[in-house]
Amino acid sequence: MFFLLVVIYVAFIGLGLPDTILGAAWPLMRLDLAAPISAAGILSIITSLGTIVSSLLTPKFLRILGTGKLVAFSIAATALASVGYGFASSFGMLCLLAIPMGIGAGAVDVAMNNFAAVHLESKHTSWLHASWGIGATLSPAILSLSILFGSQWRGAYEIVAVILAIVFALVFISLPLWKKIESSNIEQGKANALKNKPPSFGFRKALRVPGMKLSFLTFFFYSALEISTSLWCGTYLIACGFKPEVGAICVSLMFASVMVGRIASGFFAIKFTDHRLIYAGIFIVAAGCLILSLPLPLWMQPICICLLGLGCAPVYPSLIHATPARFGEALSSQAISIQLAGSYIGSIIMPPAFGLVATHFSVHLWPISLSIFVGFLLLCVYLLDFVTRKKLHDSYARERILDILHEVSMESVKRQRLARKRKKRR
Repeated sequence: MFFLLVVIYVAFIGLGLPDTILGAAWPLMRLDLAAPISAAGILSIITSLGTIVSSLLTPKFLRILGTGKLVAFSIAATALASVGYGFASSFGMLCLLAIPMGIGAGAVDVAMNNFAAVHLESKHTSWLHASWGIGATLSPAILSLSILFGSQWRGAYEIVAVILAIVFALVFISLPLWKKIESSNIEQGKANALKNKPPSFGFRKALRVPGMKLSFLTFFFYSALEISTSLWCGTYLIACGFKPEVGAICVSLMFASVMVGRIASGFFAIKFTDHRLIYAGIFIVAAGCLILSLPLPLWMQPICICLLGLGCAPVYPSLIHATPARFGEALSSQAISIQLAGSYIGSIIMPPAFGLVATHFSVHLWPISLSIFVGFLLLCVYLLDFVTRKKLHDSYARERILDILHEVSMESVKRQRLARKRKKRR
């Protein structure tokens, strides 16, 4: 199990590598490929659309391949796409390669998160997402080293491809361990052998499960909050009077605070439940939004940005880990795929939507928009808890009634047998 844990952590680091390298390398890439600066948005949209489609189809492939094989194939697709990026001679080729990049990322994300939610403790879910932050932080550093040694952005993508190939090899070697963990989990369900297998119904039927749409909206507003924070905090600070280099440092501090917060929340998860960590994180973000909205000294605003990052840290991994408890292990892969689809859609739609607000009105409305996202997130989490707890209570009540009826029927059978024996004796 220890070796498999190491492989999963390394895989999450690898998952974070391609996510941030494009933004760091694009100023050089667009010059080499004669593409406009806005073309990066097209690549991002293609990758995100591939990720959304892949995340919705992943439960079906999980039933066919299992987690280990699906993760291995998806990492291989991402590695091959990274190789293609390094050798791309035109922007059109990048657009084609963005499709397998997004498909591989979406499948890995759903499969790994589902495996962590079902088979690992809550602390590991937080630490795994902190590992993603390590990968996301390493990519710009790899790019800097590649430029320093004369390989430019193409060399950086080749290095990322080599690292992903190593991750693929580790996952491939560990395939028997993945299968062993999943098969042992199925054997534990003695009362119902099919209990832990993924459901056989599709996306539309899954959406009709009580709480599933609320779960989609919860992740939609969470991603709207986190991506809007990372995308616009530098612009907001510069508009408030900070120098551009200070704004860039604050963006890095925001990502660092998310990573540190997830490491810390992993330790808190040992003592506190997922629900408490979720609400604690939301209230910390709300406090950060409130302080940002007040007419306080400028030096306090970077502190508020770090507060936003610390608040976001426990929310996402705790929401993921709580999924099997809310919807059952049989529905967890389907639920996580829907949740991540909501997350990707929220990250595509809402940050650019605030960009329109900032263009037509003022970027100083940013704290208000964050407050709106936090308010909707809190409302969705509360309603989701209410619906799923009611559902769990109702299912428990039904099971208890069936148990009582079974006990009563067994008692009546025993009484009938005793009566027959007495008659025979007479």
